Amino acid sequence: MPNPVPRAPLSLFFVLFVVSGFAGLIYQSIWSHYLKLFLGHAAHAQTLVLVMFMGGMAIGAWLISRFTHRLKKLLLAYALVELLVGILALTFHPLFVAVIDVSYGSVLPQLAGTGAEPLYKWLIAALLILPQSILLGTTFPLMSGGVVRTFRALPGASVSGLYFTNSLGAAIGVLVAGFYLINRVGLPGTLMTAGLLNIGLAIALWALSKQIETADANAEIDAMLRAPGISADAATIPSAENASPSLRLMLLVALATGAITFIYEIAWIRMLSLVLGSSTHSFELMLSAMIFGIAFGSLWIKRRIDAYHNLLIVLGVVLCLKGLFAVATLPLYMGSFDVMHALFHALNKTPFAYGMYNVAGQVISMSVMVPSAFFAGMSLPLITMYLYRKGHGESVIGRVYAWNTLGAIIGVAIAVHLGLVYLGLKNLVIAAALVDVAIAIALVATSRHLRAKRAAIAIGCAALAVFGISGGLVKFDDLKLASGVYRDGNFYAEDSTRVIFQQDGKTARITVLDHTNGTRSIGTNGKTDASIQMNSGAPPESDEFTMTLAAAVPLAYRPDAKRVANIGFGSGLTTHALLGHSGLKTVDSIEIEPMMVEGAKQFGERVARAYTDPRSHLHFDDAKSFFATQTRGYDIIISEPSNPWISGVATLFSDEFYGRVKTHLNQDGILVQWIQLYEIDLELVASIMKSLHRNFGDYAIYDLQGSEMLIVATNSKALPPLSGALFAEAGMRGDLARIGIADLNQLASWKLAGRATLAPLFDVAQSPKNSDYFPVVDQNAARARFLERKATVLTDILIANAPVVDILEGRVAASLPLALREPRDMADSLRYREQRIAYRIRDYLLEGSQRAGVANLPQWQVKVAYFNRGLSECKWLTNDPIWSEALFEIGVQMAKHVAPNDANDVWHRLDGSACAKHMSVRDRQWRVLFGAVGERAAAGILTATTPLWDQRDTLPAGKRDYLLELRMASAIAVNQPAEAINAWNAPRRGTPPAVLPLNQRLLLAHLMLAQRSRLP
Repeated sequence: MPNPVPRAPLSLFFVLFVVSGFAGLIYQSIWSHYLKLFLGHAAHAQTLVLVMFMGGMAIGAWLISRFTHRLKKLLLAYALVELLVGILALTFHPLFVAVIDVSYGSVLPQLAGTGAEPLYKWLIAALLILPQSILLGTTFPLMSGGVVRTFRALPGASVSGLYFTNSLGAAIGVLVAGFYLINRVGLPGTLMTAGLLNIGLAIALWALSKQIETADANAEIDAMLRAPGISADAATIPSAENASPSLRLMLLVALATGAITFIYEIAWIRMLSLVLGSSTHSFELMLSAMIFGIAFGSLWIKRRIDAYHNLLIVLGVVLCLKGLFAVATLPLYMGSFDVMHALFHALNKTPFAYGMYNVAGQVISMSVMVPSAFFAGMSLPLITMYLYRKGHGESVIGRVYAWNTLGAIIGVAIAVHLGLVYLGLKNLVIAAALVDVAIAIALVATSRHLRAKRAAIAIGCAALAVFGISGGLVKFDDLKLASGVYRDGNFYAEDSTRVIFQQDGKTARITVLDHTNGTRSIGTNGKTDASIQMNSGAPPESDEFTMTLAAAVPLAYRPDAKRVANIGFGSGLTTHALLGHSGLKTVDSIEIEPMMVEGAKQFGERVARAYTDPRSHLHFDDAKSFFATQTRGYDIIISEPSNPWISGVATLFSDEFYGRVKTHLNQDGILVQWIQLYEIDLELVASIMKSLHRNFGDYAIYDLQGSEMLIVATNSKALPPLSGALFAEAGMRGDLARIGIADLNQLASWKLAGRATLAPLFDVAQSPKNSDYFPVVDQNAARARFLERKATVLTDILIANAPVVDILEGRVAASLPLALREPRDMADSLRYREQRIAYRIRDYLLEGSQRAGVANLPQWQVKVAYFNRGLSECKWLTNDPIWSEALFEIGVQMAKHVAPNDANDVWHRLDGSACAKHMSVRDRQWRVLFGAVGERAAAGILTATTPLWDQRDTLPAGKRDYLLELRMASAIAVNQPAEAINAWNAPRRGTPPAVLPLNQRLLLAHLMLAQRSRLP
């Protein structure tokens, strides 16, 4: 029979398989996102997701290998599979949402406490992705078999080329999906994109298959086996040959190489996380680098494989080089920290530089991964073609692919659950490389060539020598690894920092550091999670305020709380502080990484209750997974995860998380959410807040020294009033005293504002709410971190001249006790810091040199001196611009931060002075306004601003803005939005900067929501 001549070039099939690989990797990535939302992000869940996906692929490849020789039209079968995969992709999201809603709403609550919950979740996860995974597993064998049949002259080049193009598409798919598609169209849209590509691919393959004349399957196999380099004696394949030792041996080799390759991948990703950070985008760069290496290894062997006569020896050499290069990159890896250090300081923090930063991250990842991955990409084509030449037919493509995929599953399990924990990063790579070389030696030793056997022995001895030297010479600098160079470009100094604990856990490397200033810190993958000052005589660290207040504030709202859950163990201080309240019956701490809890033991007595109190219960699980199995509700749930730029963490700031967690709160229960205001921008904070206040009836935001905030939310209509009962608890009182808080007023001073005041600011932000399926925060937080963005502008409200927030809330400044008016040697609330300055000015005005007052506030000395002189030397009060300016600045400070009764002492002194009658009309108007502002009387403020507002054209821009903000805030407070709009639209209302002050943005947001229209 004459050979059929294909009408389509081989290169066209390669192009189509790029598309297939592109879509296939999107599925792996997106399904992982989906299933982790259901199963959680704990190590066992991550492994399970990969096992399900890769296991399905292995099953699909194995199943199709049993039928390949019976199928006459492999390309048509491949087109049908692509069509089915595409259709299933289009239906996946609505099916997933429906199944998860039923599971969380009905099934899991009924299974709670039975022990069947994990089995149910695993079964559902398997049912959701196994069918598609099995179908995907058939694609490579079907496409490869079909192409080998069609282009039978060079079967090795065909298989290698398809492996290359499929891997190349996968590497591109990782980057496009991660950096573009998810950000633009979310998880559902990305899945839909992949599905449509599969459907388009199916149509194209169907059309191509019609152009290719196919013969009887047996005749086609016979023709291929007669191609150059393949013995014609193998045309008839006895059934016993399928169970021959060579087949079993090579399938085991395929399994082993898959396992070792994935062990490398897991180890390298963990290692590079210390260089590039643990963001989702960093993982995508690492994964694509690995796949690129595999792809180009396949490309290299493609042009040579059909010319090799002894593939077994070639495979042995390849595996040996794979192991050797894995070890050889260890010194290169340590050098990558210095590259990142130089890169960080060389790049400006601009959007363009962020792109260059990611390119550099890709280069660093490739420099570590590609040398060994390059040879890994050759192994599967070599094993496949060796068996193909041995007469096992095209079905061997599926078998080898299945066993290689099964090996990948085994490799992941070994690396995550054994290797990282018991060997550590460096030793895990070396151990895996030893196995690679051992397999290589065994393969070459089976050769009949004496020279090859001698070479195998020589290579083995050389490899062992290299490994021995590398183990001794390549040192992992623990301090450098813990520095988090990707965050600030710096390393810890050996003379000021010491590693006292470092251990690789199943999900991250945990490090505890001692610093010469007495601080001890614990970190994850180079990112510090918590710091505690271990010297009791030294001021506390800022993290101690955060962790202590995270426990104290909700207990001030709910002193009757009995059950508390705390998400994120960190140093253990929050759990410790909670247990200082005797009324609590249970404190459940949920931590995803067991090594974090082990490392936190280094904080000793500072966190002792977390370990010794019988009410403390530690749970190693993902938060969503943990709550899904709880039948009893909580009075308080505290969420203190790590920064949301870290992969997986942003799901604890999502609409879906808040929607589910509120169902686990008892009536009038409280959620506490920590959010950092550094390494994030206001738009991302607004995205989180939109998700939160969509699910909770009321909330209040507490400012933590301008760099972090606590949100206290309730599922009721309104938060209850604060109670001072917690100060009667000895343990809690001691922990609060450590951070300088002695009474309820001090605790309340940390409050920024409530929902009614701040919600409009978040509602009008352009960013959509953060969702598990449209992960706004996860996609953009890493960029904000690199650009050093900050949302600390949110707390600028507290230091702005006009007390807009207080006017909207009707909150009057509380009197500051004498003991708190002098500077303290510890951090304090921003409100107290500003109030302390105002009270020292007030005290000096009244008491003069009897108190230190403004002695160490030089910027106020001249103003206070002028003000006082005006009370005794009347000429200073008569239209003197310097005295008028002193009056304005002093009045602004006292009106905002001094209690009305205390401020009135100054105003009465001014009003009762002999020179008071010499004050100008305008100065009197300012004096009246300051009194009204101090009282927070909105109607009085609106009235008092009127005469001054009528003179705004003669005032400087700063005073016009002050009046504008007071007038708008008071008009909104008394429900006169039209008056506020008139003020905003008034000519020369001020000098608008390029970016409006937050006070004005907040007021405009209130008006925009009130009027349902955008203002100019």
